Amino acid sequence: MARRLPLPLLLHATLFAAMLLVLALRPPAEGTLLIVPLAAAPGVLASAALAADARLVGRGPGRSLVVRGTRDRITARLRLGDALLLAAPSPLCGDDIGVTA
Repeated sequence: MARRLPLPLLLHATLFAAMLLVLALRPPAEGTLLIVPLAAAPGVLASAALAADARLVGRGPGRSLVVRGTRDRITARLRLGDALLLAAPSPLCGDDIGVTA
């Protein structure tokens, strides 16, 4: 007979895992960021990032963009609900834009 975990322990473990995920994906104040489109097209987000003096680094998973810049400046250029800003961990963010062979 399998023993079940008590509910408080399960809730605690779930909360701990969620906090680790939030900390891992929390965008830095300055550096490499992942812009995930929610309501806006990627082209609009790229224009907003460039207007905030950010540099396009590459494409992320799906339609997301990897940029290098300041989080607050980029956020100021976006409308609420247009995109989600996340940290850009290397394993998730591949494809460089503008790389020549």
